[in-house]
Amino acid sequence: MMGSKVVSTKLSEEEYGKLVGLCSASGDTVSKLLKRAILSRMSEDAGREYKPAPKQVTEEAPQVVQKPKIKQTTGSDDRFLYY
Repeated sequence: MMGSKVVSTKLSEEEYGKLVGLCSASGDTVSKLLKRAILSRMSEDAGREYKPAPKQVTEEAPQVVQKPKIKQTTGSDDRFLYY
């Protein structure tokens, strides 16, 4: 048999007043309203755990590779004159 645990928090007077007003309007006790809210949130988060976020695919810009220009010389630089 599993035991129950107590969860507590501190609220300002204004926050507590709003909580009591919310409970009064819904006809729930503070404990019942908080438990339902916590379980609802846990259920929402559990559903998100099984849905992995889509991977973002980034498209890289094509890289331009330039071939080095080779200087071609013609003329007197290429000839040797022998006397």
